[in-house]
Amino acid sequence: MDNTNQRLIEPWLLDIDFSGLMDLRVDYAFKLLFSKGDSGLLISLLNAIFANKKIPRIIKSINIKNPFLDKEYNEDKLSILDIRADLEDGTNILIEMHMYGLGELKAKTIRSWASAEVRK
Repeated sequence: MDNTNQRLIEPWLLDIDFSGLMDLRVDYAFKLLFSKGDSGLLISLLNAIFANKKIPRIIKSINIKNPFLDKEYNEDKLSILDIRADLEDGTNILIEMHMYGLGELKAKTIRSWASAEVRK
């Protein structure tokens, strides 16, 4: 992978004490930071995850969409994704941040993916 596409951490950033701030893995903070305004933060996060997992993909642009997956039938559960977006190549991605209940994550991920595919 070409290192010119990876952003480096600014040296002054390493000197800041972030311990008193809200944990960015909390749903509210994660959505507020990564799904509002400038999508550069989300692009940087996804590219860093892909690089860490050695996935040969670099995201250049992203279009954040409505995270609500409306119910098709009254008995359906309303699903609210953390972030739902389209990439520049048309790929639809669902982004979820989870701190707890990781055992349930696989089933929730499959359910969210299936709901999003049906309701495109």
